[in-house]
Amino acid sequence: MAQAEAQGQSGLPASGDGGVRFGGFAFADPPQGPGLFALTRRVGDRLFPVLIGESDDVAATLEALRTEEPALARGLADGAHFMTRDNARMRRHILRDLVGKYNPPLNVEGRTARAAPEIAALVPDRAEGDFPEAVSEDIEVSEADLDRLVRVFYRRAREDSVIGPVFDSHVSDWENHLDLVQNFWSRAFLRTERYKGAPFAPHLGLNLKPAHFERWVALFKETAAAELKPAAARAAIARAEHMSAAFQAGLYPLGHPERAP
Repeated sequence: MAQAEAQGQSGLPASGDGGVRFGGFAFADPPQGPGLFALTRRVGDRLFPVLIGESDDVAATLEALRTEEPALARGLADGAHFMTRDNARMRRHILRDLVGKYNPPLNVEGRTARAAPEIAALVPDRAEGDFPEAVSEDIEVSEADLDRLVRVFYRRAREDSVIGPVFDSHVSDWENHLDLVQNFWSRAFLRTERYKGAPFAPHLGLNLKPAHFERWVALFKETAAAELKPAAARAAIARAEHMSAAFQAGLYPLGHPERAP
């Protein structure tokens, strides 16, 4: 229990009995009936809450969410845990406490901070704009800067012997791909809302290896340093490095042969 509490927003260790603990409350597999639920995503050996909710009929609510919620339909939550609570007022109180503690990316109300970066790299953080990143220096970047960054990087990437074949075998419409990636960086830097997706999902099933990520980061660092002003380049490189680490944690769980020791 002390270990779980200590993890806080950085995720919780998975228990061995099919249940988990969030904020001191025990969750199990969801039966019928009223209570609270936590949908989670495993990153390495940690479980991160993606969405926490309450309902008079949790099983029906979860079924509706999986049908109606695009992020969940993409499989971005891979676990569901349930806690029985008949009293609706108590459920709402517990929900508020848990959301404020763990800041799940698909919750908005009750949040106290941005989602943990390990899970925000995999699941779009719907409250991201409510908690802008604190920066110690002014970042000057424009849409034109981002367009240049994306186009130069992918021109170099397609010519690269390590990652070029991956892109060429999986991207058929390059203009659409470049627009999509620029929209991602525009959301990250300029708080625009053109990018609505989740960057992790498209990378599933590509048979990516750690060497691909290593080369991607190295090439991105070189390009960002050359194409952006120093403060913007540092911020972009930090995000790229974090995304690389988070993606690899999601793709290579503990025990996976590609997982770094």
